[in-house]
This record gives sequence, C-alpha cells and structure tokens, in this order.
Amino acid sequence: MPGDTDDYCTPDLVVLPDSWDTDDEWLADPADVELAVEVISKSEKAHQITGKNGWYGAAGVRTLLVVDPRFGRWALYRDPDAGVYPDPVEGTFGDPLVLPEPLSTAVDTACLPLYG
Repeated sequence: MPGDTDDYCTPDLVVLPDSWDTDDEWLADPADVELAVEVISKSEKAHQITGKNGWYGAAGVRTLLVVDPRFGRWALYRDPDAGVYPDPVEGTFGDPLVLPEPLSTAVDTACLPLYG
C-alpha cells in the first residue's frame, strides 16, 4: 500500500510498462501497474475475494481482472475513485472481454478452463 512498504499484494499476473524494467525497486508501485490479474482459487471465500479487490482499489491499481474458474466467470474493474472501484464489467467464460488502453487487447475467455 502506498506509505507502507510492508503491505503489498502479489497478483497472479501483473503487466507493467517496459520502463519498469530499468527500475531498481523490487516492488512495483501500484500506480505503475497497467493490469493486475487475480485467479480465484478453489478454496477462496467471498470475503477474501472482496478484500483483495479492495486492496487493489485502495492502492490505485488502474485495471484489475478477476477470473473465477470455480464458476466460469470474470470481472473487470477499472479506474478506482477515492480507492473504490465502480461496478465492474462482468461476464462468463466465452463472453467477449476487451482490455482497456493501453493494452486494447481482446481476451478469448472461451479458452479459460474451469476447475475439475
């Protein structure tokens, strides 16, 4: 979290700008993150998921994609305001998902696997 170097989260996937590669810091500044992706585990509880989303929003991560292979769903959170994400764009595996600028990439959610 900003102001507390001991409070950080490790996403399952993070996309950073090329310029971050020249930084000497071992932790990325949340403001530098273009996209964080969290994949929900089989055993995660709803309050754990909500807590993670809240952390990313409070930290100022611009774009968060939450993928839930338990139920074949995804949610795209963008542009937190005062540390809170507005309502996400939600879909099921197979629905179109286009990541916002600067990525502007379509994700084929039909190929995302469900937990067995």
